[in-house]
Amino acid sequence: TNPCLSQTRPSSINCPPRAFLSDSACLCEALDAVINDNYWYQLYIDDLPIWAFVGEHSKFALDVSRFSMMYRDNNKSLQLPTGSAPPVPKHLKGKPLPRIYTHRHFTLFYNNDQIIEVDMEPSSPWPVYPGAPLNFSYTVLWFQTNKEFKDRTNRYLDPKFFEHKVHWFSIVNSFMLCLFLCAVVAIILMKTLKRDFTRYSASEAEELENLDGVGDESGWKQVNGDVFRKPDHLAIFTVVYASGCHLACTVFIVLIFAICNSYYASRGATAGSFVIAYLCTVIVGGYEGGRIFRMFGGQQWKRTMVYQCLFMPGLVFLSFIVINTTAIFYRATMTVPFKTIFIILILFLAVCVPLHTVGTLLGRRAASERSFPCRVHHLKRPIPTKHWAFTPIMTMVAGIVPFGCLFIEMYFILSAVWSHNKIYYVYGFMFAILVLLCLVIVCVSITCTYILLNAEDYRWQWQSYLSCAATSLYVFAYTIHYFYNSTQMSGFLQTVYYFGTSLNFCIGLALFCGSLGFIGASKFVFLIYSNIKAE
Repeated sequence: TNPCLSQTRPSSINCPPRAFLSDSACLCEALDAVINDNYWYQLYIDDLPIWAFVGEHSKFALDVSRFSMMYRDNNKSLQLPTGSAPPVPKHLKGKPLPRIYTHRHFTLFYNNDQIIEVDMEPSSPWPVYPGAPLNFSYTVLWFQTNKEFKDRTNRYLDPKFFEHKVHWFSIVNSFMLCLFLCAVVAIILMKTLKRDFTRYSASEAEELENLDGVGDESGWKQVNGDVFRKPDHLAIFTVVYASGCHLACTVFIVLIFAICNSYYASRGATAGSFVIAYLCTVIVGGYEGGRIFRMFGGQQWKRTMVYQCLFMPGLVFLSFIVINTTAIFYRATMTVPFKTIFIILILFLAVCVPLHTVGTLLGRRAASERSFPCRVHHLKRPIPTKHWAFTPIMTMVAGIVPFGCLFIEMYFILSAVWSHNKIYYVYGFMFAILVLLCLVIVCVSITCTYILLNAEDYRWQWQSYLSCAATSLYVFAYTIHYFYNSTQMSGFLQTVYYFGTSLNFCIGLALFCGSLGFIGASKFVFLIYSNIKAE
């Protein structure tokens, strides 16, 4: 193809044709650190990303005589007045200096009136020292191409990385883990429950006949009058459970649309769809919150409804304040403008609040039409004494099992988010892992609930939630490992942004897993206590 346009001129954006580096030694040291640590930046041209390094760290000493000649030639090529280069400080002569790229060569491929491909090659490395002249320039070269617009993002995909056999192995590993857990739960629990049902459902005559052989009963049947008792801190439990249900619906909707519409092809499509899905599914969170709160006989439901409506947005807003304030202090480009914040606030007040209120009212109405299988006794049954480490150990052991489904996928997700030149596009893998994770969580939750009830401890609601939510602790530990072993990030801004984002993700994962765990345990508890003969 033939170029249709070529131009070379000094950049007139953000800097004059000739700029001089500040005499401040601090700025030079900062640039030295940036170049030495291989910092890279990202540009977008027509929503197509470009990555490039800031500069290079030369291993060779600066040749002062050659430097003056480079300065004159550079000015001449840019049609700038020639002259002598500013002198290099004596203490820097004969030493290797970091060099910043001062020229950008853009190559753009177009089809009709649409840009299809964008390339950029930095060049003209210039030594960094106090008072150094920095003449930034760029060139643009256009080529015609026959590639269609819908295929323009294919070059950014990395099948060798994301579709590697290790990634397929993670799917198989998660599937086998899920299959094993389902088999264990089905065989052990059903075998045990069958024996329990036979014993607990025996007729009165059979009980009298076998009185000498039965002895004192123990197990989950003994807590049938307390198993549906209101959990401690019901308002808090309702908030975290309903928020997790809301988040789970949002995540599944976004993933389904991402698989169908290839969100990786449009910048910001995933984030935009997440906000829309969150707004549309807020009624689910309100429904579950209102249903659970009324079902367990909670008081002051309006206050709980407000807490739940503000919980997740409040967490995100607090972390956003910390990250955005840090970005403003460092004058980073990642700061969010006030206009965007204002639009999100208006959407929250106009959409979230009304839908959440409607969902809560519907949930309360649904709860009034359902009753517990067993009557709750007025007096609490004493809970047998257990070892102090029983519950914490069970929680931590239960949390590590779902993490086995996630840890390989977490590597690919973190690589796409925090590494340059990587775009995550295998949403089918993520959806499969998520479905398997849900099955594993339900199995783990049922197992923990059965163990707890068999120990005659009826506080299964919080235990089923926390056992599955503990997975997020292992995920957060993995993000710490990834930060120190797989990235080269340094500096306060980068650390705050990384760990602020990771903490938000892990809190969301805890809500997601905990709520699914409670749903599985709740179905299990309702099932087994609906099939016994309550005394």
